[in-house]
Amino acid sequence: KIKSHHVVILLIIVGLVLLFHFRHKIAAAHDRYRTRTRLRYSRLSGRESNGFEDDLEEGLSSNNFDIQSNIASNDTRKGLLEEAKQEIRVIMNDQGLSFDEARLSYLQQKLDKNGIDKNGMPLDPKTVTF
Repeated sequence: KIKSHHVVILLIIVGLVLLFHFRHKIAAAHDRYRTRTRLRYSRLSGRESNGFEDDLEEGLSSNNFDIQSNIASNDTRKGLLEEAKQEIRVIMNDQGLSFDEARLSYLQQKLDKNGIDKNGMPLDPKTVTF
């Protein structure tokens, strides 16, 4: 005979296994949610970009593209190019991608537009490489 506490324990175990199995997808979804929230907030502020601090506030940073080190070292550069930021934001919103995924997509589009494949090799058949 199956007792109710056995069913509860089984459901908890199944839930934990599912959480463990999908942990990367859950983390990516959380990252996309945080990025969208930051982008929404940055559109409300309506101010001009002042460098890496603004890029960070707008969600244009990640563990792989860490601009906090630039901020910590008082880097005086203006941050990401405004044109690139806008295109990356559009990709993030339209395709629901995280910042890293949108940045990769943006760079692949730029390379393709300039006749370079995803591996960095020119698509021109007359190209000679050593």
